Amino acid sequence: MQNANGTLLLNWTSEHVAAFGQRALVAKHRLDELQLFSDAGLVEVLHAHPRDQLQAFTMGKDASNVQEWQPVDISGVSAEDMLAAIARGRLWFHLFRMQHTDGRYKKLLDQLFVEISQFYPRLRPVNLSATLIISSPKALVYYHADPQFNFLWHIRGSKRLWSYPAGDRELIDQQMMEDIFASYADEEVPYKAHFDEKAQVFELKPGDVIWSPLNAPHRVTKLEGLNVSISTVFETEESYRRKLVYSANRFFRRSCGIPTYSTRETGAGSYIKRSAFKALQKLGVVPDAHRRAYVAQVRLDPTAPNGIRRISGGPVLTEFSKREFTLKKNAVGQATAVPIERS
Repeated sequence: MQNANGTLLLNWTSEHVAAFGQRALVAKHRLDELQLFSDAGLVEVLHAHPRDQLQAFTMGKDASNVQEWQPVDISGVSAEDMLAAIARGRLWFHLFRMQHTDGRYKKLLDQLFVEISQFYPRLRPVNLSATLIISSPKALVYYHADPQFNFLWHIRGSKRLWSYPAGDRELIDQQMMEDIFASYADEEVPYKAHFDEKAQVFELKPGDVIWSPLNAPHRVTKLEGLNVSISTVFETEESYRRKLVYSANRFFRRSCGIPTYSTRETGAGSYIKRSAFKALQKLGVVPDAHRRAYVAQVRLDPTAPNGIRRISGGPVLTEFSKREFTLKKNAVGQATAVPIERS
């Protein structure tokens, strides 16, 4: 898995270490030199990856119109046709949990974070996970914020990334961040064009890795070429503590009527609030976030102009959702996703 020089990180400096968690910064890596990410390597991965761990989406051209973001059905489509459709369409593929489904990615992830630890020994990542992202030359990723830390390793193609200041309530308000931490929101973060006045803009090429402060909003537009990246997300003591604070505020205020608004992450009050919330979680008092069903109106088709076509006969559940949902029609013939009850 190593390149000829035996390392995957390139020319990291004390500046990169000092900037971690403080500001967005780009460094260098050598993942783009690996055959693992060639067309043949991607086809192999797409063929073998579990379909219930793969999400496919299509989107429009307007960064502010998230309503154009919609799931795509991939059932019965070969890996070769998937890659062909991505190359010609406006598509975005997410292959989750690569470290559990492909031993080569597990070795890659382990090596990356061993090398990172040599530069930043204080970093103690937990719940580390790798997602392979394959997307079309003109695809985009809508404005959003991640609840965890994230290194984005860019490998093929080029993209433009806008990174916005973390903690700015104009960019994402407190209640929206609570929903994100509690898993009640995903990509549904309102975006306005004037937000860009506060953004740092980066043009990423193969061999670039970027990271931003925890929860910093960002969005992406692909510029040219088939785009391939790996997103490595992880928790730290800091990110887990913040998640508890925001999730506790949401639960106590919205479910119990207690006016909890403070986002302080240290001190006696914060500790008591976090501890009480964790205790209630263990007792089953805190409800789980509603599971989300992904229902597709379009199916992947490499012969179609945009790589997709409308599904005749109505919507279908995506492969990603079939393990947890079934699709039923109501009295007026509308298809509704219904959770599968587990005994």
